[in-house]
Amino acid sequence: MNSFAKYKNSIDSILENSFKDSDKFKKNLSVIMGAMKYSKVLREFFTLYNEVDLKKFKDATESENYINECISYLKNNKSKLNKVTKILDKIIIDRKGLVDDRTNKVYENIDKVVFNNNIVDLENLNSYKKYLTEHTLNEKTYTGEIKNPKILSHVLSKNYSKEYTETLTESQQNILKNTLLMSEDTLSNEFTNIKGIALNKVNELLKESEEDNLSAKLVQTKNQITALEVSKKSYIRVRELLEDLN
Repeated sequence: MNSFAKYKNSIDSILENSFKDSDKFKKNLSVIMGAMKYSKVLREFFTLYNEVDLKKFKDATESENYINECISYLKNNKSKLNKVTKILDKIIIDRKGLVDDRTNKVYENIDKVVFNNNIVDLENLNSYKKYLTEHTLNEKTYTGEIKNPKILSHVLSKNYSKEYTETLTESQQNILKNTLLMSEDTLSNEFTNIKGIALNKVNELLKESEEDNLSAKLVQTKNQITALEVSKKSYIRVRELLEDLN
């Protein structure tokens, strides 16, 4: 992977172009945030690219220090993005009708500093950093007011970064990754299959149970599984319930 700006622009445009359709926006947001839950480094890249684009400072030294810290972190963690490239490609390809062919000069300059491995190109690297530093200098500071879906995605990325700080087990990571990569047809078949397995497991445990409290909880679990309709979120939920039952 040699660029993040293209992925970031595509993610922004998917959210922005589906914003007026509440159901479509929620579905797209859920899938994108699922990918962020799977990958801590993706959440952090998403957040930092947004922050550099939107953050404002009054002091040049403070701005320069901030840019240097962001660049240092991104460069040290860029290799970790490789594990989520397939997931990002899948999300974008499935929503190509919502993806705009756009550019963002801030994102592009971050890319040039973070992903440029040519140490001879120091003069240009300094110019890219200078652009980013000057971009964040402004008398007005960003107040966090939501003015458009792009800023909304910025705020949400920060919220989700806080919400998903818990560490996923290796099994949970694999379930989430495989689910995000599923096609709609595969998801439908897999969901039907795993839902049947989970219900059979609950029925077996109900037959064996001699405790009223346990039986009541199993019936509640059965009702929850039965009520779920096919979706990636529901598939993950059934997989989690099945693991709890084993």
